[in-house]
Amino acid sequence: MLSSIKTRIIVFYMAVLFATLPALGVLLYAALDKIVYNAIDSGLLSKAKALATLIYEDKDETEFNFSDDIMWEYNSPKARTFFQIRRLDGSIIEKSESLGNAELLFQPGDEGTTFKTISLKGSPARLINFYIHNKIENSPATAGGSKKQGMDLLLQCAQDINLQTAMLRNYEIALFLSIFIVMAVSAAGGFVIARRALEPVEEMSKTVDKISEANLSARIDIENTPKELRVLASSFNTTFDRLTEAFKRQKQFTADASHELRTPLSVILSQSEITLRRERSGPEYRKALAAVMNAAQIMSAMVSKLLFLARLSTEKITLDKEPIVLDKIIAEAAGLLAPVISQNNTRINIAPLTDHLLVAGDKTALLQLYINIIDNAIKYGGTKRVVDISVRREGGFIVSEIKDHGIGMHSEELSKIFDRFYRVDKSRSRGSGGIGLGMSICQAIVRQHNGKIEIKSEIGTGTVVSIYLRGA
Repeated sequence: MLSSIKTRIIVFYMAVLFATLPALGVLLYAALDKIVYNAIDSGLLSKAKALATLIYEDKDETEFNFSDDIMWEYNSPKARTFFQIRRLDGSIIEKSESLGNAELLFQPGDEGTTFKTISLKGSPARLINFYIHNKIENSPATAGGSKKQGMDLLLQCAQDINLQTAMLRNYEIALFLSIFIVMAVSAAGGFVIARRALEPVEEMSKTVDKISEANLSARIDIENTPKELRVLASSFNTTFDRLTEAFKRQKQFTADASHELRTPLSVILSQSEITLRRERSGPEYRKALAAVMNAAQIMSAMVSKLLFLARLSTEKITLDKEPIVLDKIIAEAAGLLAPVISQNNTRINIAPLTDHLLVAGDKTALLQLYINIIDNAIKYGGTKRVVDISVRREGGFIVSEIKDHGIGMHSEELSKIFDRFYRVDKSRSRGSGGIGLGMSICQAIVRQHNGKIEIKSEIGTGTVVSIYLRGA
């Protein structure tokens, strides 16, 4: 159930409301309750102090100097205020007419001024117990100069709080209903907000669902996407662009591979068919078999390179990396290309180094890398037939540059140079020009060595290939 983001948002939202709103309601009710009872207690204390000033003892008799102005609020049977005066033994010596036959609660042992909520005449009332320590008036002073102490009394004042408790009860009900309504409205609002907040995600999901191999053109509309989701939408679009490009390359690769394999297969089939039409002499069979073998060798070389490239691209090949002197690898590659160099009457110039520069790499892979690059430089070297090679240190990289002075390439050709089966000179035959996988293999080898390869070229001037490999 909680696997839905929308549900999680709503549940979290409601949990926060359930935790905060009731707590806030309790705090508000407690604050109002305290304010109401503090006001009642303050009024009762004032009344008790006012009555206490009118009570005194004279010759062992308790006198009450209560005027009509003071007693008017206690005289009516329907009055909401009451008082009662007791001796400490509990006997009542005076009480207000508003009490009638009722008595205020008395609990012996209480000391000091105390407040209690009691039931009086079936209604809630607030009671104060106020102790009075009297001095006998007109008594001779003691040796110390103080008057004789009189009898201590307990003055009890009470107030009917039915209206206040009803008000608090109504407030409690209203607060509960308000919290319930706020939570219900908030839950509904949270559901609507969560649904609308996730609508862009649903739209993005629908757009993603529309994308397939047959339809790669659909993209997420970033302009109408909320700001918080634009980075995600942009990432999706970028990924879709890469997928589109990958599908295009895959289709182009399939088409190119089919085209490249068709020719040698056609040679094999045609030579076999023609040879088998009638009896042939030994030399004719040998000639036909040579043509078939040549086509098969082309196919075998192509398949081997494709498998090697696939393993490099998917990182399923393990390179045996070790510190290697790079200039020695370059010299060895040039030595292996001696027949090609001689055939093309090309001069290889390797710039001398003051010390050997080491790279961390696989010797076999690097040897193949430089054989491919130097071979291309020789075959595209033009009429000058000179290939310049230099090695230098640049930061943490060892940079090797192979420069020819040949035909050069256009900028649009440079962008495709690493594509599989791409050949700059479409007129070159496989016998002299290969199958267009060399540069793809070179790029894969360099990437496996955490390096990079850059190519700069100008028409009629030549091409410079720069290979960056990390130093050992």
